[in-house]
Amino acid sequence: MATEVPVNEHYRGLVDIGSNGVRFSITDLAPASARIMPTIFQDRAPISLYDAQFIGTTKAPISHKVIHQLTTCMVRFKHVCSQFGVPPANVRVVATEATREAQNSLEFRAEIETATGWKVELLSKEDEGRIGAEGVASSFVEVNGLVMDLGGGSTQLTWMISTDGNTQMPKQAVSFPYGAAAVTKRLETAIDAKARSQFRDQVISDFKGAAEKLAFPASLLEEDNDDTSGYKLYLSGGGFRGFGYLLMERSEISPYPIPIINGFTAPASLFKKVAQNFKDPNSSGPLSISSLHDDVLSTPFGISSRRARQVPAVAFVVEALMTAIPNIHTVIFCQGGVREGAIYESLPQEIRSKHPLLIATAPFAPRSQKAILTLLNNAVPRSAPYHIRTSLLPAMADLLTYHSSVPRESQASVALYTTTTGCLASTHGVSHALRALVALSLCDRWGGEVHASAAILRNGFQKIVGVRDIFWAKYVGLVAALIGSLFPAGVVPEKKLVSFFALDQKRNDKKNGGKKHGGGDTGLKEGEDDKISLKISIRKGVPATQTAMWHKAVEKVEKVGKRKTGLTWRKKVVVTVVEELDDDL
Repeated sequence: MATEVPVNEHYRGLVDIGSNGVRFSITDLAPASARIMPTIFQDRAPISLYDAQFIGTTKAPISHKVIHQLTTCMVRFKHVCSQFGVPPANVRVVATEATREAQNSLEFRAEIETATGWKVELLSKEDEGRIGAEGVASSFVEVNGLVMDLGGGSTQLTWMISTDGNTQMPKQAVSFPYGAAAVTKRLETAIDAKARSQFRDQVISDFKGAAEKLAFPASLLEEDNDDTSGYKLYLSGGGFRGFGYLLMERSEISPYPIPIINGFTAPASLFKKVAQNFKDPNSSGPLSISSLHDDVLSTPFGISSRRARQVPAVAFVVEALMTAIPNIHTVIFCQGGVREGAIYESLPQEIRSKHPLLIATAPFAPRSQKAILTLLNNAVPRSAPYHIRTSLLPAMADLLTYHSSVPRESQASVALYTTTTGCLASTHGVSHALRALVALSLCDRWGGEVHASAAILRNGFQKIVGVRDIFWAKYVGLVAALIGSLFPAGVVPEKKLVSFFALDQKRNDKKNGGKKHGGGDTGLKEGEDDKISLKISIRKGVPATQTAMWHKAVEKVEKVGKRKTGLTWRKKVVVTVVEELDDDL
C-alpha cells in the first residue's frame, strides 16, 4: 500500500516550455531559504519546439508526434509533483517564443491542458524579457549593467540595476528573433558569404537601435582595470551558457576550478577572441557554420552536441553585439533565466534583499554564532575590504565548526571543496570570486595542508580572487582557527575568555619609527595602511589559552604577513597577547 505524501505548501512546480528544450523543476520556497530558491527536483526534456516547426526551410505546425512526446513528459512531471507533495495549485506552466510563434499554438496549448489539467501561460515578448531579467537579478547580490538573454528562438536585451532586492530596468526589454536555433538556421540556409554579411549588418543595426532605445543610464559605466569606462554584460539563456563553458575551458586559469556557470566572469577581450575563432576566413565579417572546430564538438563538459552545433551562431550574435556596443569590458554568465525569474519575481522584497551566501550558511551556524562573529569583526582592521566584513566574516562564523567531524588530515582539503562540490555547491546567487574566497579561508581555518589534487584547486581559487584577497582569506581563516581552538563546540561562555582589537598602522607612522613593515612591498602607496596590530586580551589561568595548540594558532596568525609565506601582497601582522581580562569584563 502506497504511503500518502504530505502536501508541502512551500513547494512550487514550474514548467518552462522553451525553444530548445522544456525544463521541469520543483523549488522549496520556505521563507528561511527562499532567497536561494533551493531546487529539490529538476529535469529537462530535449524537445526543440523551434526545430519541430520546420520541414527543411518551410515553417510548419508542431506535429502531433512532438505534442505527444511533450504531453507524456508533462504527465510524468505531474506524477513527480504528487510524489514530492507539491500542491496542485502551486504548479505554473510558462511558454515562450517557440510556442508564441507556432502556427498551431492554440491547439498545442489545449492538448497540454487536456492531458495535465494545467493551463499554459503564454508569455509576451515583454513579459519574457522582464522575467528573464529577474532571473539574472536572482543570480547575484547586486547587478549593474546590460542584460542579454539568448534563447533558442529569440534574444532579449535590456539593462538592470539591482540592489537590496529592488530591481530597476526599462518597462520593456527589446526582443529580436535572434535565438541560437534561429540564427543557426539563418546561417545554414544563407546562400553565400554576401548573404551572411547582409544578415550580420542587419543584426548590428538592430542592436545599435536597441541601445539607443534603451538609453543606458550613465551609472552603468564602470572603470576597468586600465581606467577606461565600460559596461558589464550579464548573459543568460541556454545558448550563452554553452558558450560560457567554452570560455571556461579556454580561460587563462587552467584547469578552471569551479564547474558552475553562474557567476563565471571573463574579460570582453576573451569573449571576442573566442568568437573570432569561428569567423569565416574568406569573409570580411560574418561567421560560418563551416568554421566549427572539431575540438568544440569533442568538448564534453557543459556543451551538448546540439549546443556545439549552435556555437557559431552564438559567436555570430556575440560578435555583432560587441561591434554594436564596443565599450563592454566584462561578461558575466548567469544560471538565472525564465525559470529562476518566474520564481524570484514572486518573492517579497524582504526575502529578495537577503544575502544568498549567508542564507545558505545559516543552517550550519554554531550556537554562539553572534559572539563568534563579533570576535572575528574585532580581529579584522578597518582596512579590510567591504566584502570581507559583510560576506566572508559572517559565512566563516556560520561554518566555524562544520568540518569538525572530518578526519584531521583531510579537514583542509575537504573544506576547500565546500563551495564547489560540498554543502554550498547548489547555492544560487553566489559569484565565483566569493565561492573561491570562502573556500580559501575555510582551508586555512583547518590548517591549510592539502592533498596534491586539492592544491591544484587552491591554486585556481587564488587566481580568481587576486593577490589582496588571498591575504585576507588567509588572515581571516587563521583567526577563525584561533577562535576555534578556544571554542571547538562553537559555544562562547558569557564569562569573557578572550577579546580582540585590530588596528591599522602605516609604514610612516611615527610609532613605528618610520620603518617599513611587512617584510617587502605590499603593493600599497607610501603612507597607506600596511601593518595590522592585533591585541589579544585573555583571562589569566584559563587552560585553553595555555596549551601548545593555542600558542601555535597565535603564531600562525603572526606569520601570515612574513616574507617567507610567499604572498605577493601582504601586511605585516604583529600580535600582542595580554592577560588583562577580569570578572568585571
